[in-house]
Amino acid sequence: MEKKVLSYIKDENMIRPGSRGILAVSGGADSMCLMHILHRLSGELQTELTVCHVHHGIRGEEADRDAAFVEKTAKELGLPCRIYHRDVPALAKAKGETVEEAGREARYACLEELKEECGADWIALAHQSDDQAETVLFNILRGTGIRGLRGIHAVREDRIRPLLPFSRKEIEAWLRAEGLEWCTDSTNLEPYYTRNFLRTVLLPMLTEVNAGAKEHLVLLAKEAEELYDIQEAEEGRLMALCTVIRSEDGKIVEIPDRVFEENKTLLGELLLRELELLAGKRKDLTRRHIQAIEELAARETGKRVDLPYDLEAVRWYGSVLLRKRGVLVSSDTGKRLSVSREAYEPGMEIPAGEDRKLVDAASVRGTIALRTPERGDRITVDREGGTKLLTRLFTDRKIPRELRDSWPVVADDEKVLWVVGLRLSEACKVTDETEEVYLLRIEE
Repeated sequence: MEKKVLSYIKDENMIRPGSRGILAVSGGADSMCLMHILHRLSGELQTELTVCHVHHGIRGEEADRDAAFVEKTAKELGLPCRIYHRDVPALAKAKGETVEEAGREARYACLEELKEECGADWIALAHQSDDQAETVLFNILRGTGIRGLRGIHAVREDRIRPLLPFSRKEIEAWLRAEGLEWCTDSTNLEPYYTRNFLRTVLLPMLTEVNAGAKEHLVLLAKEAEELYDIQEAEEGRLMALCTVIRSEDGKIVEIPDRVFEENKTLLGELLLRELELLAGKRKDLTRRHIQAIEELAARETGKRVDLPYDLEAVRWYGSVLLRKRGVLVSSDTGKRLSVSREAYEPGMEIPAGEDRKLVDAASVRGTIALRTPERGDRITVDREGGTKLLTRLFTDRKIPRELRDSWPVVADDEKVLWVVGLRLSEACKVTDETEEVYLLRIEE
């Protein structure tokens, strides 16, 4: 098994010679296997190791036993060891999280702290193939795309998982053959923890239906990883079409309508990725939220959808804005106006989209410019010359107040010609007497 682990480490480029690593060791079978094997391979890998154990403050004497066991074993192997004590139940209550979530966050925080203190290069975690199967199944039940089907990564940033190809059964068999001990966490048998329910109840039921259920889930993760590489390249193409229109106090991402015409799977992953960048996490973002954003793209300007993590999506002209609630659009429209003059002939096609319009050249006075609304701006709303304040137009169209100051307006020296995405002035529309027109195009 040591040879197989060494081969896997080299195949995945996990550990470079001369580097230092932190071993996450709980005292269970998986982590004890990790510690013993990496200790035996440390000379060949030319690496230095430090052991990290986190006491979660949950299991009383049993947790004390595990911490003492890890510390004793590390000392016998000549490895430095740090024991951290955290009150995970209190952390969970304070953050409004489950004990599982708070415990995971506490562990990773301690590992990062020790890594920084030791000047280490990587953190080794003891996940194995059964954990991979559980993770893929958990993500399927929670609702996921290809990204979630990939499950656990062998290498991700500074985290490595040298035991990922091996099953729990293989690991325990190796420990017995080597005469090595490990601790058993009694909470791993309590089915009211989500992971434990999958491990002790659901997966055994699935293996009764198909003995290869775990292996199939692991293979699914491998195939999903390969497919995701292709999908990620396509997502990059779509991300290039999106625009950050403000970044001073929290960026706003503008997703143009043409992106919503793309493949639904690509679109969903793109939206999840952009939302994760805004929120810093994506655990509570689901396909239900993505569907709501997709539906929003077909609604009228000014409508919005509330999302987790204090995020929202707002329907804007020709696009959807993703942002933290309360983050305002700047006075810059983030747009550019293109103007071209050409002869007009009756029957010429008049653009129907939100990003381009034809106006009668004879109606224009002075220079055509793209700007934001100004106090007292009015737009002509009928052929008799009746006008309406832009503030009233925005109110009638239910445009959020925080978007109004940056709304794109096309005007000449005397009047508003076009409130982009909302209304074209009746004073400049093409008629049967029109001889020349300006083609106005709004671009990124």
